[in-house]
Amino acid sequence: MNPFRFLLGVVLMVAFPSFGSVRAPAVAGAFYPGTEKALRASVVDLLERVPASEGTPALAVVAPHAGYVYSGAMAARAFRQLEGSGATRVVLIGPSHRASFSGAALPAKGVTAFRTPLGDVELDRKTIDSLRAMGSFDGPSSAHDGEHCLEVELPFLQTVLPEARIVPLLIGHHSGVAEISEIAEALSGFLGPETAVVVSTDFSHHGESFRWVPFPQGPDLGDQLLDLARATADLAAKGQTDGFRHQVEVSGDTVCGSKPVLVLLEMMEHAFDGTGEVLGVTTSGHVTGDFKQSVSYVSIAFAGRWKPWKQNEAPSDLSTLRPEQQIAIVGLARAVLETRLGHGPELARWFSAHGDDPMLHAPAGAFVTLNHPEIKAGRAGRLRACMGVIEARQSVVDAVVHAAVSASRDPRFPALELNELKDLSVEVSLLSPSRRIPGPEAIRVGIHGVVLSKNGRGAVFLPQVAPEQGWDRDTMLDHLARKAGLATDAWRQGATFEVFTAQVFGEKELE
Repeated sequence: MNPFRFLLGVVLMVAFPSFGSVRAPAVAGAFYPGTEKALRASVVDLLERVPASEGTPALAVVAPHAGYVYSGAMAARAFRQLEGSGATRVVLIGPSHRASFSGAALPAKGVTAFRTPLGDVELDRKTIDSLRAMGSFDGPSSAHDGEHCLEVELPFLQTVLPEARIVPLLIGHHSGVAEISEIAEALSGFLGPETAVVVSTDFSHHGESFRWVPFPQGPDLGDQLLDLARATADLAAKGQTDGFRHQVEVSGDTVCGSKPVLVLLEMMEHAFDGTGEVLGVTTSGHVTGDFKQSVSYVSIAFAGRWKPWKQNEAPSDLSTLRPEQQIAIVGLARAVLETRLGHGPELARWFSAHGDDPMLHAPAGAFVTLNHPEIKAGRAGRLRACMGVIEARQSVVDAVVHAAVSASRDPRFPALELNELKDLSVEVSLLSPSRRIPGPEAIRVGIHGVVLSKNGRGAVFLPQVAPEQGWDRDTMLDHLARKAGLATDAWRQGATFEVFTAQVFGEKELE
């Protein structure tokens, strides 16, 4: 893009803030043409390059929000799918690039329309007023000032759905899982055949200026970025809410609109019957030929019908896992480690293959242990990391992901490096809920994991620790007390004990 045009966009943002009842365009002349004639010609040309949809029109799409020269072709693929939907209301959701907050931000009360060079797009003020009364929609209205992510989608909407009114929402980057679900459930009350949802996001931002450079410059960089974007987009298209969230968080991927995408995926999971499809993936580097600073762009469409919000059934208790499930869980732990350290799509691919198994949603505690397998059990140096969560308050997947990420930075050892993984074996322990016992005499060595607590200090050993070390019960408790920072015999008086059982399986045993 011509630097002068970008500078002109900055000047426009400063010179024409939102006054009165219409939100003025902030990036006209920078991200897209600044005159009505040129903008209309650009949008029509981009849409005409995309074949018309032969199937059911989409009711939800994910589209990029960069300058049209970079992402316009990919955006056109998404908006072409909305043609024929008959939607008269569009819920437009994007990330806030300028303001830091949690929850959703609506436009200021006095705003009645958003303007582009093609004209004004009216707001659905009735819906917006209803949302404004809800707690999760109290983000700062000033977040819309100068924000480009929704604005650049409007000319496409004005062309394919010219009669539609919009509900513009910005989602704060600090929005947590519960808040995202609350936003999605609230929005579901306004979904119907007349409503479409557009989520605005770019995918990986790779380069020094984005402070994310996990992949080295080289002839394969473009393919790496495409591979990562497609694997992540596939999770979204499949409605894999947990998988998408974990892939982005574990990899550190710079998907600016990950929280808006998660809002949509929550609606897909609870209030939609239909299917998703990745329509295309590209990067700015493939447009310019320069990958020093490259942003990935994805187009996704969801066709089907909205339905009333339905909560998921409570997951069953964890049962004994079959061998193929054990292999999958150990594979999950390794995929987390590879993705955490290498920033690639391994975790996304794991979820695409295994994410629908209902047993993975059962509550469990979990530990992930990394060992040097060539070192004899019991000798110093065999253990490389062992971290986890005891309480069965999370799903199997969440617990294993948490444990594996923690194992990658076990504070007792140097930080794990990617090149070490090939020489380490991965072991997973899935824990039953712990229970209090009256005293150490109830501990069954090799069967029970043990949690010792005294004077605000505590420590845990997994069931396999004592047999691997050749310890009897008292020796194990001596070591456990020292691990807790207590005197060796402190467990003999005033200590409390909890025990649990574990399903333990590792790569070596499952080969």
